[in-house]
Amino acid sequence: MERIQIPATKSNLIHLKEEMGLAREGLELLDQKKEILINHIGLLASKADQVREEVTQRLLRAYAFLRDALLEYGESSVQATGLGTKGKERVVLKERSLMGVVLPLVRIDLLPHRPSYGLYGTGKSMDATSEAVHRAMEVVAELAELEVGIERLMAELKKTLKRINALAHIYVPTYRATIKAMEETLEEKEREALFQLKRVRKRSQERMAQRQKRMGTSRQ
Repeated sequence: MERIQIPATKSNLIHLKEEMGLAREGLELLDQKKEILINHIGLLASKADQVREEVTQRLLRAYAFLRDALLEYGESSVQATGLGTKGKERVVLKERSLMGVVLPLVRIDLLPHRPSYGLYGTGKSMDATSEAVHRAMEVVAELAELEVGIERLMAELKKTLKRINALAHIYVPTYRATIKAMEETLEEKEREALFQLKRVRKRSQERMAQRQKRMGTSRQ
């Protein structure tokens, strides 16, 4: 296991333990963030499936009316009518934050549906197509909000997983290995210092004994 190249001192050991403690706390927070992101992505994805199905059904209905209009009035008349249609919808965009991720809030304000084209060359199938498209737009904004939100949360989840892997498999093991090696080095130094101290004391005691012996001999 790779270790941090740092001198083996008590102050460095304390510093490393503090940093590893912070790394572990960060890992716990990232794990919590990961779970929140996964849960929220699941909720949005489930809701998006429902809204997507609703959008599909409304658009299929609009295409069915459009097909009838094409058969009844011809492509050129339908195109001309479409060009004369004026949209009066208003899209309102806001934002909210979830775990640091900016999520869109999309709302589309639609006025009561009233065809903006003239009566000449048009009929029920064109009116029905216009009404169906108007109804589809009511849920398209919600689907856009959900899909963009899911995309942004997925991107944040990938970043979070990378950080978790880096902490769990690189940083924390490196700190743990460095701390263990440093503790062993310091313990070895302490044992060596204690051994040297015992040797010094033993020599001092031997010298003292020899000195006392010489003093006793000289007195005789």
